[in-house]
Amino acid sequence: MKFDTLVSYVEQRLIEHHKLYDSICKAEYWEDNFCWALNKAGFGSDWKPDFSHKIGEDQKTILNSISISNKSGTLKKKSISISGSRLTKHKTLEGKLIFLSEKKEDYIACLATDKDQWKLGIRKYYFAIVNSDKLNYADQIWEETYGCRYYNKGKLTGWKCSSEDFCATIIRSNSDQLWTDINLSTFEEIYEIEIK
Repeated sequence: MKFDTLVSYVEQRLIEHHKLYDSICKAEYWEDNFCWALNKAGFGSDWKPDFSHKIGEDQKTILNSISISNKSGTLKKKSISISGSRLTKHKTLEGKLIFLSEKKEDYIACLATDKDQWKLGIRKYYFAIVNSDKLNYADQIWEETYGCRYYNKGKLTGWKCSSEDFCATIIRSNSDQLWTDINLSTFEEIYEIEIK
């Protein structure tokens, strides 16, 4: 699936969003706007405004049954950082990786922003698409991380891995939440949208 046909519709909705709000479009607002764009582009969407949080999938296209996870993100120099599942119910690293390997979505549709640009009043979004197959967490070599500050010194604080396509961490103090920095070159498509 090519997502370029959605760009003008995503932009239209972001313009409307900022007629009402100064804050960045994310979470359910991003899901809602993306659903509208899918419908306008003829793909359709099964998304409903019911605050449901299906694991790994926020919506599915009606036309070709492609499952999509919507993520807000932070643009860095060479990557986009996104947060993922909280993994505390999986007690071991192996259990967490098995859970992550049970792919739920086909693509991640990310709406990223650069904090420094927004501080300067530049309201620019980066609409980026990545095939979830590229985020193969279970195939990576994970290392334990330990605290180095006085209150966590020597304690296991989580795990990290690094690959050609992404770097990821699981942070124990944050409900074992997964954080992933996806290299810009890993994305299939990236579109800049600036709201004047």
